[in-house]
Amino acid sequence: MINKVDIVRLTSAEISVLWATNINISVVICLMTHFIETCTDPEILIRLEETKHLAQKHKNDLEQLFLKENIIVPEGFKAEKHVVPKAPKLFSDIYYIQCVLQMSKFGVASHTASLTIAAREDVRMLFKNLMDDVSQLYNNVVTSMQEKGIYVRMPFMNYPSQIDFVNKENFMTGWFGRRRSLLGIEVTHLLINAVQNEMGMHMCTGFSQVTKDSELQEYFLRGKNLCQYILSSIHDTLEESEVPAAVTWDQGVTTSTIPPFSEQLMLFVIGMLSNLGIGAYGMGLSTTMRRDISAMYANFITKTGAFAEDGMNLLIERNWMEQPPQFEVVK
Repeated sequence: MINKVDIVRLTSAEISVLWATNINISVVICLMTHFIETCTDPEILIRLEETKHLAQKHKNDLEQLFLKENIIVPEGFKAEKHVVPKAPKLFSDIYYIQCVLQMSKFGVASHTASLTIAAREDVRMLFKNLMDDVSQLYNNVVTSMQEKGIYVRMPFMNYPSQIDFVNKENFMTGWFGRRRSLLGIEVTHLLINAVQNEMGMHMCTGFSQVTKDSELQEYFLRGKNLCQYILSSIHDTLEESEVPAAVTWDQGVTTSTIPPFSEQLMLFVIGMLSNLGIGAYGMGLSTTMRRDISAMYANFITKTGAFAEDGMNLLIERNWMEQPPQFEVVK
């Protein structure tokens, strides 16, 4: 009997998410290679090695599927080409594990989304396995950070004690007069975006001080300033409702001026962070019920979109942008 998988072609959606996942995992392997080489905290080192091991396993699984389908394997980012051996430490150990925490969160969301748009059984099972692995990694990282006392929790709030209904039209306003207090869901997304911009700011700072390309240095510093602007806007909004907003865990960046990664990889990473930011602002926008916060998120999306586009142009100008699979009608 012929297996159905052997006669059903991959859809455009399946090819696209498999390709993007392979590229993203290759970036994770490169980052972990430098992080592991320079990490001095044995407890954090365990999580970095676990992350790299899973990434290499997942990359192998993806490439086997590409080969089975006679699809060209993306070049992505190879550690031997894009990681500088024995480069000095650029970020702190705590920043390393914060990176893994954010990567695992993104991995769970990304693999879940990929599973829901896949039709073929083997592809669905592949993404389910990836999601299961990354979910376990996330749990391990959170446990390790809590044991070390470096996990930053969301703020506590009073438990709801009664059922109530909104009875004033100004519930959604926020331009003039006294604004209502933030909802729990609004606080959640504001703090998620604050943490991501805190990390992005440190990443841009580190890359700006090690790049030898003046144009890239200017771009990375522009990214740092954008992150600071967004952080300031979020903190002002939280402060108005007296919400604790302590998201900084440490300084994050060392004084090294020697690049640990290729300029191509550094620019691509900042592009990835920009795209993740746009997605996070969209999520925040979709859940807020105050018009001033909606306008703030729309502003973030516009500014970050322009920044990401300029970064994409820099990649293209340098012939560093690998073309994603392009839709072609099956004939």
